[in-house]
Parts: sequence; C-alpha cells; structure tokens
Amino acid sequence: MSLPPRALYSLIEVSARWGCTIADIVDWAFAGHLEILVAIPPTRFYGVLHSDLVAVAPSDVLRMCRRFGVAHDEILILRVRGPGAENWSVAHPPEEGLMIDLYDLMITADTLAKFEERQRVCRRSNTGPAMKYDWEAAYLATMIRIYEHGLPESLTALVAEMQEWFIQNSADGDAPDESTIRKRISPIWHQLRAPVPA
Repeated sequence: MSLPPRALYSLIEVSARWGCTIADIVDWAFAGHLEILVAIPPTRFYGVLHSDLVAVAPSDVLRMCRRFGVAHDEILILRVRGPGAENWSVAHPPEEGLMIDLYDLMITADTLAKFEERQRVCRRSNTGPAMKYDWEAAYLATMIRIYEHGLPESLTALVAEMQEWFIQNSADGDAPDESTIRKRISPIWHQLRAPVPA
C-alpha cells in the first residue's frame, strides 16, 4: 500500500531540503514567490472567523528567524488572510490574535513543487554523475532532528526515520534500502553514542 503524498512542509524541513536558511524563505515570500501558512483553531480576526490554514505576513514572522540579533521564540499574530486571498483580517479588541512559533510555519506541497520547478532547486549539475537520492538534504534533516529531539533509541529507529524522510521527500516515494542507509549512518551513530572522555 502506498501512502498519499504530503500536503504540507514546515519551513524547517524546507530549509533543510533547499540548503538555505528560514530567513531566505521568508525573503522569497516577501518577493511574492511563495506564501507562508499556519494551521490555526477557529479564531476571530476583526469579527471574521478563520480556521485551518491561513496565510501570515512575512514581515510578521521575520522576527522569529532573523539573520542577526536575537530571534523571538514565538510571536503574536494580529492579521491573517485565507490562502490566495488579497485582504487581511486584523485582530482588534476584544480579539487578541494568536500566538505561534517557528514550528507552525508551513508551505503547501504544491507551492514547494512549483518553486522548485521555477528555480530548478535541488537539480544536479550536468558536470558530474546524477545522484539518485538527495543524501545531503537527508543529512541536514537528520541533524536538525537530532538537535531538536535527541538521538532515537536505536540505530534501527534512526534508519527507519531516514527511510521515511526519503519516501516523503521524493517525487515518486522511492527510498534507499535499509542496509544502504545503515552503512552510511552507522559511523555517525557510533560516534554520537561514544562515551565522552572524562
């Protein structure tokens, strides 16, 4: 049984996939290349009830992913709009907006695919042999996972997570077999699990 393709990607995943910073992605949203979304519970903004996916303004979320200075862990969103809509709904008392953090920021799979097609993102140069799998992006995603959540309980669990990453991030759901992933990740796993010298 094959699973349906993903509908949404977090900006953290996209930054690993494209090898860029989240601030870069927000810059491209400023330029109109893509739209940043968050999923929210039913919330009123100036009398208009919004829920599910809504677009947020790049200028509002930039404070969470500054290139320099201290970034905010979370921010209060005071305006939203429906995906693809032009007009913003602005929060006013007694409505107080909605708190979000960096992990809430997403783009749709359709937006990601169109951006990659326009910009030729993740395409390999013709000067060398093409790589069947994007190992560099997989390693970036794995490093972010380990940094944020620590190591999985076992090497087998890490291999399974990496294989799932390939499935979710390939055009056709293809992924390296477990033994190939294990050979590549095993040295890193053992280094990370090695006891720290006293």
